[in-house]
Amino acid sequence: MAEGMSDPSKEINETCIFCLIANDQDKETEVVKKNKEMVCFRDIEPAAPHHYLVVPIQHIDSCLSLHSGHISLIKRMAKMGKAVLHDQGVTDSTDMRLGFHQPPYTSVSHLHLHVLAPSSQINKHMEYRFTPKTYRFLNVEWLLKRLKDEPPPADSAKCCMAFHLTLTTLMGTRDTSASEDCPFCQIVNNQADTEILLSDDELLCFRDIKPGATHHYLIITRTHIMNCKSLTGDDIPLVERMVEMGRRILEKNKVLDDVRMGFHMPPFSSVPHLHLHALAPASKMSFKSQLHYGPQSHWFITVDKVLSQLKTRSKVK
Repeated sequence: MAEGMSDPSKEINETCIFCLIANDQDKETEVVKKNKEMVCFRDIEPAAPHHYLVVPIQHIDSCLSLHSGHISLIKRMAKMGKAVLHDQGVTDSTDMRLGFHQPPYTSVSHLHLHVLAPSSQINKHMEYRFTPKTYRFLNVEWLLKRLKDEPPPADSAKCCMAFHLTLTTLMGTRDTSASEDCPFCQIVNNQADTEILLSDDELLCFRDIKPGATHHYLIITRTHIMNCKSLTGDDIPLVERMVEMGRRILEKNKVLDDVRMGFHMPPFSSVPHLHLHALAPASKMSFKSQLHYGPQSHWFITVDKVLSQLKTRSKVK
């Protein structure tokens, strides 16, 4: 058995869709390449003309479960991905992008390598999901370098936690400079055709392009902050100023009550740049909107709850 492999028959999670695909138990997915260790199939939401997923048959939760003993496995996954592209006539290695999403931005909790080409033609609205060396997406080359310093664990849980802290420290969660691939940073820097309704030295306000209520506005920070989980107790005044701007835009439109404000929790934040939703009238939102912006939703946390947690815990749970 090759280095980095284990007996896949002992590592199947019957509730995992990728385990089912890898073990020929899903009849709807066309596997384009397979060996005894891994399979490759098309992504159901392609971000580029060629977008494949390479999945090990062994159930590995995510890139946070990896260590130096998996280096050869990752290299073989990348090799299969490139071979599939080559079979499709894609041979320019400089215009390929291979990498992994880091939790909580993984759609399926089973290690999967994204293989995209041409990388120069990645959908501009999805580019931020596949930007190398960001908190969300880790390209293969960068990950392999980090794995060399990550010894096989005596305790896998502690190893995963340590590696996660390493990645978090290296990636960071906020940046005073703009992220070129972030749609909201582009709005901040006047690089997008978005009508700015209110602005100051710290914040911007504009309409949501997919409104969940009659009045639906977004208040974003000029500084690139990933999401509400990046906030600390020191950010309480910032959140309060975001709320104040939300109230101002609603009052400007003669809305004084029946208001809901809050943030989406990762991984359900559509853009990885902190943005406060201000919606009204909350009582007249559709059932679908209530699922996305309701106070009982797993996706959404009200601003009052965020402020309460920052005041008591200095973080958002």
